[in-house]
Amino acid sequence: MHWFKKSLIRRVGTIVIGFIFVAFAVYGIISIQMLSGFFETNSKEQISKDAQQIATEIDKFIEKNIIIVEQMKTNQDYQAITEALNTRDEKRQHPLFNVITQELQAIKASDPNISLAYIGVTKSNDLISSTPEFDPKPDYDLNKRLWYMETLQSRGVTVTSPYIDIVTEKMVVSITTPILKNNNVIGAMGIDLQVTDISKLMSSYKVGKNGYTLLINKDGSIFYHPDDPEVFAAGGVNPFAYLDLYMSQITSGDSGVIEYQMGNNAKYIAYVPTQSSNWIVVTVIPRSEVLAPLNQFIFSLFFISLVLLFMIALFIRRMTRLISEPIITISGAVETFSQGDQEINLPSTLYDREDELGILSRGLKMMSHRIIQYIEEVQTNNQALNQEIDKRQAVQSQLEMILELLSGTDEGIFILNAEFFCIYQNTAFSRMIGIPETEIPALNLSEKGILINQPLIDSLEMNPVWSGEIEYAQNSSETLFLFLRISKVKNDDTDYYIGNITNLTAHKQIEKDIYYLKYFDHLTKLNNKVFLDESGMELISGDGSAAGNHALILINIDDFRIINEAKGFDFGNKVLIALANRLKTLVSDQDVLARLGNDEFGILKAYVSSNEDLYEYIMDLSKELEKQISIHDEELIVDVSIGISLYPNDANHYGKLLKTAASALNNVKANKGRRFEFYDKDINSLSIQKYEMQNKLRNALSNQEFVLYYQPQVDMATNQILGLEALIRWNSSNGMVPPASFIPIAEESNLIIPLGEWVLENACEFGKKLQSLGYQIPIAVNLSMLQFKAPYIGELIQSILTRTQLPPELLELEITEGILMDNEDECEAILSEFHRMGIQVSIDDFGTGYSSLSYLKKFAVDKIKIDRSFIKGIPHYDNGTIAKVIIELASNFNLQVIAEGVETPEQIDFLLKNNCHIAQGFYYAKPLDEDRLLTFMAKSKRDMA
Repeated sequence: MHWFKKSLIRRVGTIVIGFIFVAFAVYGIISIQMLSGFFETNSKEQISKDAQQIATEIDKFIEKNIIIVEQMKTNQDYQAITEALNTRDEKRQHPLFNVITQELQAIKASDPNISLAYIGVTKSNDLISSTPEFDPKPDYDLNKRLWYMETLQSRGVTVTSPYIDIVTEKMVVSITTPILKNNNVIGAMGIDLQVTDISKLMSSYKVGKNGYTLLINKDGSIFYHPDDPEVFAAGGVNPFAYLDLYMSQITSGDSGVIEYQMGNNAKYIAYVPTQSSNWIVVTVIPRSEVLAPLNQFIFSLFFISLVLLFMIALFIRRMTRLISEPIITISGAVETFSQGDQEINLPSTLYDREDELGILSRGLKMMSHRIIQYIEEVQTNNQALNQEIDKRQAVQSQLEMILELLSGTDEGIFILNAEFFCIYQNTAFSRMIGIPETEIPALNLSEKGILINQPLIDSLEMNPVWSGEIEYAQNSSETLFLFLRISKVKNDDTDYYIGNITNLTAHKQIEKDIYYLKYFDHLTKLNNKVFLDESGMELISGDGSAAGNHALILINIDDFRIINEAKGFDFGNKVLIALANRLKTLVSDQDVLARLGNDEFGILKAYVSSNEDLYEYIMDLSKELEKQISIHDEELIVDVSIGISLYPNDANHYGKLLKTAASALNNVKANKGRRFEFYDKDINSLSIQKYEMQNKLRNALSNQEFVLYYQPQVDMATNQILGLEALIRWNSSNGMVPPASFIPIAEESNLIIPLGEWVLENACEFGKKLQSLGYQIPIAVNLSMLQFKAPYIGELIQSILTRTQLPPELLELEITEGILMDNEDECEAILSEFHRMGIQVSIDDFGTGYSSLSYLKKFAVDKIKIDRSFIKGIPHYDNGTIAKVIIELASNFNLQVIAEGVETPEQIDFLLKNNCHIAQGFYYAKPLDEDRLLTFMAKSKRDMA
């Protein structure tokens, strides 16, 4: 390093060498990358062309022999003898046998590659070949020969897989064609090509210096490779096991190039399927051979770099001797002179030089003489001045030491004059208040509200010392917590203020961090179990009278260990975070949400109003947690189990509340059929019943357990059937279930949507059936709130009417008063759409809800139905006042009125007298299934006739 620092030329030379080295390195890297890409691309194209050329040559070789087989196919003698032979004994007595064997021998002799020509006869299970003396053994089975089986399978000219021929006992490939009669295979003919001849053909193809060619069957077995052409027959270990990784790609039927990487054994593999056979030509070349020119280029570049660096080093050495060494000598003499020598003494050779260094040497010698003279004069004249300077320097040193000590302290120290301008401040003070030191003297701290305010000034007037904690906003970007101590002092009847500030922000942050570590989960940012436990104990201990109901809800992810094992802990953490974020949206501000452990969360729900409200909340919570979670664009559903315990029903203190909630959770996890469970058996029984009812409803819809019954609506004056109301019934395995038992649950679980669609579909189909039987009677179908407010309700009804071909005037939709009161503008638009479609609308159970005159006028309705509660007491227990008012109200609005629940003649008389003409009730008919309804309608029609 000293050698380097003492010579500028050496430093410049070293920099030049470094620059050249970097330039060559950059050039080398860019060139290597470009050449590497070029060689790799060129080699891939070349071996692909080689493979294509070899495949073409093989196709020519095979097609030449296929032509021979096609010519054999035209020989009628082969057809004739195949049809004639029934047993092996007849073969040699047949008049065409000698002629055919001679023809087969001629075919074999026509090409040296043909090892055998032959005909297989199906009926006689025999073989006629160009070797006439050959007869198959008694156990010979033509149907088990590979060439014959593949010929039967293709029913055309076939190039078979390699096998051992029983005649020549050599490995061959056959080109065969079936002999057909009436589209039935009665035999086959073909020629055998020795595999050794194909191997010789393949061995003639060269791929580079170290490359080689393979021939692979469609099934992935190696047909030929240069080391052992009959490796497939020997049953030995495949020496080209590396191809197994790509065999499905190679045998796909496409052409391509694969780059194989395995340590230093890298290869390029090109594959091309032949057109005339099930073989694939594969050419392989080592990557090292492809990149050999690149390696030679790298060696040349490295050698040139070394030579160039060596020449630069020699040049630097020469320049050092001519320039650097004399300069170093001069520099040493000057340094010695500066340390006290009387003059600068240099070698005489430097004084004698005529160049710039000689002039410099002589000038330095003269300058040293003059400097010595000046120093002697100054030392003589300034002794008294030096003594004064020493005194002042001592005072200055003490002052600087004091200021240095004050500047280095972490406390901000300041001195203010009477007008509250800063006449001294240290660095810490400037740093804490966030104002540059140069700007502070010009600021009035009291006017700017920096640390000093009027209450503080008033306090100092009464007591000259004040101390305490304050908050200070530093440039409105960060709030600091400071401890301020300030004293009011006098000097020559002038007030001054001396103070110091200490930054407590870090201490406050430590307290905050400790609180976070104690009460929060680092991963999900939720509260932890400690916070939940303390909150629960505080809530219950503060509720001494046990007047409030509180619930502890424990949520556990099912089989979370499987998620970690399958996707990794990082993915599992993201699942926990996503679930925590969803839970945040499902709790109120007064609830406490916490992560209790690895895969468990807890919700402390304070002041639960009722068990029913809690149950509804748990249902909503369970539904939301069943929704998909998106992690890295991957959608998954996380199954959870929920256990719930209530205070004070299940526990009288928090510890027991936690224990009972855990017990409920364990019961859920043990019973895989449920999502949640209450520790309280009564609530749990209710939730289980609803849960089981929901599952049964889902199954009932898919199992077609629902049926429709129809109740007639009759003209009380003529007994004519004017309409029907469709009423759903559930024919479960335990018997018929009334609608009141399952419709509310269907509405809670949204099953009412598919159920309502099923009712509409089946009612319209039955309405169309009635029309085809000559009945023009509308069918009324009830719509639930969810159905009515569905955005697609109009399209759904239109599609059902189109599908069932039911005229819209034969469909009537019944809705309740409560539906109309929810968003009147939306309801008006939907009802108007129904009327445009030609569908009638009636208000069911009229009088039990809002019964507002305004909506009867506003909404497009056609009928109102008096609820059965206003009919059943007439006339003995009810004078019918409400029924009269409803009938009169409907008459004023030109609406039809239907009375529900009519069961007695007295009720009919009352209704007719008050101008209500249509009734529905047990007096006329109970709800009937389709068959009984058709019988009822037929009888009614006969009675009227």
